[in-house]
Amino acid sequence: MTAELIHPLPEAPAPVELPAPQAGRSTVDRLLDSIDDLVRRHRALAAHDGASAALHAELIAAELDQQVAILRTMPRQPGR
Repeated sequence: MTAELIHPLPEAPAPVELPAPQAGRSTVDRLLDSIDDLVRRHRALAAHDGASAALHAELIAAELDQQVAILRTMPRQPGR
């Protein structure tokens, strides 16, 4: 007997389901809104705490990188 018959292979994990996009809004629109929000948030933080601009630039870059990674996981929408 083979190992597969004695010990069956584990099942593949279920595919990750992405939330349905909001009607009338494209993925790009939502991404741009997210970017606007994070820039606004970091500008407000910098104004209140007097932190260095370099630190806030790093934080914005990290959050932008995260938003782009999320966008890359979404299915392509042909014709949009």
